[in-house]
Amino acid sequence: MDDQAAILARRVALAASAWFNAPADVEAYRRLAAAVGEWNTYAAPQLVDDDLLDELADQHPPTPLGDAVPDLEAALRRAARRML
Repeated sequence: MDDQAAILARRVALAASAWFNAPADVEAYRRLAAAVGEWNTYAAPQLVDDDLLDELADQHPPTPLGDAVPDLEAALRRAARRML
């Protein structure tokens, strides 16, 4: 864990502790929400190689959701018949 992660983790822990001790305190909850938001922003995965998505799309192009519906419907109907 680097220094920034340690600082953010401590901030989340302190804010959570304050809110648990006073759950009706709106300001304590606001601080917790802000600290969790900072942590989520910090911990979100970052794409290092922007070309990666293009390569993945070339290997496995996206499929429209509507194309998968008939297969899913058939599988659900088979499963429903087995349950009867």
